[in-house]
Amino acid sequence: MAVLAREAFGAERAWIVDSDPDQPQHHLAEVCDPEFPGAIATRETVPVRALKPQIDALLFQGKPLLFLAPFPELDEEGRSFLERYHVKATAQAISRAETGQHGWLIGLDFCRKVPRWTDADTSLLAEFSDAIAMSVESARLFAGIEQARRELEIVFETQRDGVAMLDRSGKVLRRNQAYAALLERLPAGDCHGRESCCLGLRLGEERCSLEQARSSGEGRVAALCDVGGHACWIQCTVQQVAGDPNRFIHVLRDVTEQRLLSERSAQQARLESLGTLAGGVAHEFNNILMGMAPAVERLRRATSSDVEAVELIAAAVERAGDLTRRMLALSRQQAGLLGRCDLAKALREIVAVLHSSLPKNIHVTLRVEGDVGWVGLEAGALDSVFLNLATNARDAMPNGGSLAFTARRAQDDARPVAVVEVVDSGVGIPPGDLARIFDPFFTTKPPGEGTGLGLSLVHRLVSEAHGTVSVGSAGIGLGATFTITLPIVAASEPAAPPAQPTRTMRLDGARILVVDDEQPIREGVAMLLREAGAEVETCDSAEDALFRFSEMKPGFEAAVVDFGLPGMDGCALLGQLLESQPDLVGVLASGYADTQRFTSLQERGVLFFQKPFQVADLIRALAARLEGA
Repeated sequence: MAVLAREAFGAERAWIVDSDPDQPQHHLAEVCDPEFPGAIATRETVPVRALKPQIDALLFQGKPLLFLAPFPELDEEGRSFLERYHVKATAQAISRAETGQHGWLIGLDFCRKVPRWTDADTSLLAEFSDAIAMSVESARLFAGIEQARRELEIVFETQRDGVAMLDRSGKVLRRNQAYAALLERLPAGDCHGRESCCLGLRLGEERCSLEQARSSGEGRVAALCDVGGHACWIQCTVQQVAGDPNRFIHVLRDVTEQRLLSERSAQQARLESLGTLAGGVAHEFNNILMGMAPAVERLRRATSSDVEAVELIAAAVERAGDLTRRMLALSRQQAGLLGRCDLAKALREIVAVLHSSLPKNIHVTLRVEGDVGWVGLEAGALDSVFLNLATNARDAMPNGGSLAFTARRAQDDARPVAVVEVVDSGVGIPPGDLARIFDPFFTTKPPGEGTGLGLSLVHRLVSEAHGTVSVGSAGIGLGATFTITLPIVAASEPAAPPAQPTRTMRLDGARILVVDDEQPIREGVAMLLREAGAEVETCDSAEDALFRFSEMKPGFEAAVVDFGLPGMDGCALLGQLLESQPDLVGVLASGYADTQRFTSLQERGVLFFQKPFQVADLIRALAARLEGA
């Protein structure tokens, strides 16, 4: 435009600069006669502020103007600038920008002679000014569009999802790198002509996402695909472009992690439900056993009873009670660190269970080297640790093999520890999986065959007991070795000497309140307490117990209360009884282990008995407490 303007008016120089005096100077263009180079050619900044009077005049007149030397409207700086470039006359016009107050200053410098300027020249320069303004605005608009295009291109290409534009037939018109990479990793049978992918569904079939989008504007399917040798869930979404029924946006997204999280949440919910069910079953079973225990004790005292048969029943009741405690530990209603156990004895019992439960083609062995002592894990928790390891070993040996347990004593940082190694001859563990083997929900088993919770539970229980667990494997097909280290809390107890007859404890005249909603337990405990000389009142609810307690004159000396009462529970009942009679000997019985509420009562002197318990032990505890009162 500057070239055309110079030629059209016969000027020695034509230039275009930003007319805003408050902005950094920006030269758009300059065309000049070689004899009369301009400011742009000499790299001098045009003093737009010094030319402001001319600009103001242009803005006031609203049309191009011709200014003549010696330019009286300018100050010394402006006149000096024009004289330095031999300007005898300058015709100028302002092209207003649509986006702001200032526009572009267009100048025609006449250096040889003053031109004969007419109204036609003014109109022509005004047209040039309008054309330049349109060109500049178009250039700015194009630059903005180009910048937006580059930004959208960056967003499009950096998407982690595969994104493509499809025509109505499913042909890819444009796709990003993620889309192309995903198509390359999918088997050829899962894609159609390597152009677009509908996850193994033929284009046009009812379940095809593109076909859904054709009919309803949007379609979505998800399928389990083999992506680069790994099973992945790919979600395929097709959406019609607004306003164009023949264009569709196709998005391929890897939703494997989301699916796994969803499945894990559902699995966790199922496990929690199973744990709640197991805890409820164990609690009810405890009540049944507790109802049997007093009868067994009474049979023991009967001289006419078959002693051997009674002892068998008693042993069975005790074993069943231990089983319920383990079920409660598994259901997480009982912590695993409340007690301790003889490690060697626990391992022998676990191996005995494995001999009868594992397939016959798996050979299980146990070697205990010396005294490995007691460890700070309750037997049920220890069972969970080693049974989980045995279950993993079984799954790793589908064709049979060997599973060896070895226990020994060692020193770790000057403290005695028990080290148990569990070695199998299974398929082994890939080196890349060793670092993640104890992560929650991590599993190498096929979908639906593993929860990924077994080894994480092992790690949690061992860590809470201040121990460590590690795993090693020489490679695929070479088995695996799990090493568990647990601090020894006590040496193994020597074999118990033959039982000696104990003095029969008496509760002669003691007034005792027994509260339990289970009639067999309530009546069985009351029967043995009465045989020990106590005066016993029984109740099946907390409300009835409070009434009896208030009516009894003289008052009760002791109260044996079950925790799981309907309505007000045993803890609340004992709390009220102790408030009204602080010297009362309180006993709380429950199938669950200690909780914080139990502990707060124990701090007030309340005795705790976990069901099933021996009533003889209860009698001895009551007699000792009442004698000391």
